[in-house]
Amino acid sequence: MSRLLSIYAPLVVQPGVSNNISVLTPSESLSKFGGAAQFPDIAPSCPQHATDRNHVGSIYTYSAKTTSISFPWPKETTGLERVALSAKGDLQRVLSAFFARPITIVTVYSNTFYHPTIHEPSAILTLPNPAVIVSASRESPITQTRQVHLQCSNKTVCTATSTVRITSPTVANLFLVEKYAIGQTFARMGKVPEFELVSVGLGPVTDAVLPSHSEKVHSTDEQLWRKYRLYIDDFECDILEVFPTREMFVDGLHWLGDGSEPLD
Repeated sequence: MSRLLSIYAPLVVQPGVSNNISVLTPSESLSKFGGAAQFPDIAPSCPQHATDRNHVGSIYTYSAKTTSISFPWPKETTGLERVALSAKGDLQRVLSAFFARPITIVTVYSNTFYHPTIHEPSAILTLPNPAVIVSASRESPITQTRQVHLQCSNKTVCTATSTVRITSPTVANLFLVEKYAIGQTFARMGKVPEFELVSVGLGPVTDAVLPSHSEKVHSTDEQLWRKYRLYIDDFECDILEVFPTREMFVDGLHWLGDGSEPLD
């Protein structure tokens, strides 16, 4: 297996697509929140009608009878790896199907912040705090920086480091009070998020890609990783996911090493 780091980021050209979609202003950027990762602004979700299905950043296009996933994948990636790398908010489902086991989220850390107003500095949010939850809005957003492990049979199959931005009481309650994970929050809302795959790489993640709040983790040349965005109205996420080794996609249950048979 190649020991060279490979990083691929898409160049998307979108002729003929309307540019009248509103975007977050610099004052709304995630970079304004103390302790938050320095991510670019995230465009709010827009309906995926036939006229805008090729919006900037999308790797998924379709017509009446054709569907396509298009991305400059590293040539070393396998078909199964590309399935996992293109998962849009449902990686747990994909990995559960692959291993035929439940996939559980284990939180490593989470730091939550809020703005009393968009123009005021961020403050640490200690939960429970019902008053802040019910006041979540674009004028009083809540952000969280977090890292979780996706575990299968007590073995980490993915480390996900993310920054999320919440601008409604409904999402704030699901995510912060009821403790739904990111993918489960989208599912509970009954919404499919917009998905932008930013980059894919083999080997250690570079400092330029790592979120500023990310804790140092053990890196190997056998890793596979991706950086991507998910967003709907009022819930926007920048996520870096690192798979510990590409061997897991080859050896499956043997790599998992739990010695049991797949679930029926």
